Amino acid sequence: MTSIKKREEIKFFIFISPWLIGFLAFFIIPAGTSLVYSFTDYNAIQPPNWIGLQNYSKLLKDQIFIKSLQNTLFFVLFGVPVNTIFQILVATLLDSKVRGIGIFRTLYYLPYLVPMIATTIIWRLLFNTDFGVINGILSALGIPKVRWMDIPALIKPQIVLMAMWASGSGILIFLAALKGVPSQLYESAKIDGAGAVRIYFKITIPMISPAILFSVVMQMISNFQMFTETYLYNRGGPNYASITYMLNTYNTAFRDFQFGKAMAQSWILFMFIAIFTAFVLSAAKRWVYYEGEGQR
Repeated sequence: MTSIKKREEIKFFIFISPWLIGFLAFFIIPAGTSLVYSFTDYNAIQPPNWIGLQNYSKLLKDQIFIKSLQNTLFFVLFGVPVNTIFQILVATLLDSKVRGIGIFRTLYYLPYLVPMIATTIIWRLLFNTDFGVINGILSALGIPKVRWMDIPALIKPQIVLMAMWASGSGILIFLAALKGVPSQLYESAKIDGAGAVRIYFKITIPMISPAILFSVVMQMISNFQMFTETYLYNRGGPNYASITYMLNTYNTAFRDFQFGKAMAQSWILFMFIAIFTAFVLSAAKRWVYYEGEGQR
């Protein structure tokens, strides 16, 4: 049996070796190298020069870095809850048993299939000052045009709305979760005299809480790494009002050629994502309900 077990173990490692090699070559080694380079002054042309913690200390005094971090935290702390609530509400409506509901489900999912580059271009066409659709409607109603993309207070909400418009995948996940809620629970609650609102918050929300946790974590990680939307929409403007952490890191590396500083930014971002994800997963034990196990 010992010989057979050893042969099975050898076969196991042979079969997973392509993944192990890829994980080592394309993640572990590059991540370790970037960590070392984050302590150097490196521009990809000259040999790296060891400077210790100077890259990290400089970032704490960099106003653009701080602004990008604040904007990214806005998209995480405000954008994620707003988008999650929106997805749940839309999924609840799409769970209705009415004629033609399949058409509406398709329409809400279609924007998710549009590449983010095309979505951003569409959004620019909507909010453009001179020929945008929104300003065209305002002009037809006799209302002065609004410089949507030039007002710092309006730029981040537009990007949040863009994410909501393209949230068909999240809506689909919540719709599937709603379909999985046992109908017996609703019937028992109605017999006990519970109203629609009480049923929704005492039965529906707890039963789909695992889907909520999954959606929140995935959106949070995605928003921490937001790049395409802000880069194409307004290059992080106006006045750095929409510059995100990843966009600033990109500029640091490929515009300023400060690769050591950019790698330090990347590791700070990794720590932020790890801390926020660990906090959400830890807090989830108090509000996520798993059928048959209760809350965990």
